[in-house]
Amino acid sequence: MNQKIILLSSLLLAHILLFISFVHYPETFWPVFTITLSILIFISITTGSLVFKKITLKDTYYIVLSAVFLYVLSFIGIQIIQWTTPSLFEDMEEFYNIVQPTKAWHFISLVLIVIPGEEIFWRGYIQQQFKKYKIGDTIVLATLLYAIAHLYSGAPLLIVAALAGGIVWGWIYEKRRNFWVPLLSHILFDLLILVFIPLL
Repeated sequence: MNQKIILLSSLLLAHILLFISFVHYPETFWPVFTITLSILIFISITTGSLVFKKITLKDTYYIVLSAVFLYVLSFIGIQIIQWTTPSLFEDMEEFYNIVQPTKAWHFISLVLIVIPGEEIFWRGYIQQQFKKYKIGDTIVLATLLYAIAHLYSGAPLLIVAALAGGIVWGWIYEKRRNFWVPLLSHILFDLLILVFIPLL
């Protein structure tokens, strides 16, 4: 099958699956979201390729600094929202109550399937396919599609976070050419914001 058709079909499928994930009732979010990202991982690894290298000290700096930078950015953003638009913050809290991992298998899914799935699909597959076909600014385009896919959540702050995260993780993947870097940065950021030092 034509690679461009596979690319477009993959994007369409990703949006359908993410829509289903986000519109389901809270009790079904984690099972459906886990299945969704598993499917996207399968599509990505069967049609694309990832670059894994040994993690260097410089890679470690990029991982830690990018995760901390995004955490601080999130903290500042939440403070501004609380001060200027409290209702928006309340909507975010409501959404967070739905998606917050609470069971042991949620955390396992988050680290082993959900975060790797997002990185593998959006940065490892979509961004690299755009580069292959020389479709505009690959980082920006992949990030916009990544953020748009979060529209179904109904949480504006999550969309903004996806934009910021997408740009940073897309950039460090291109900069370091090692998929471990954006993947571990994303995992560290999510653990900081959801587990170690929650902002909500």
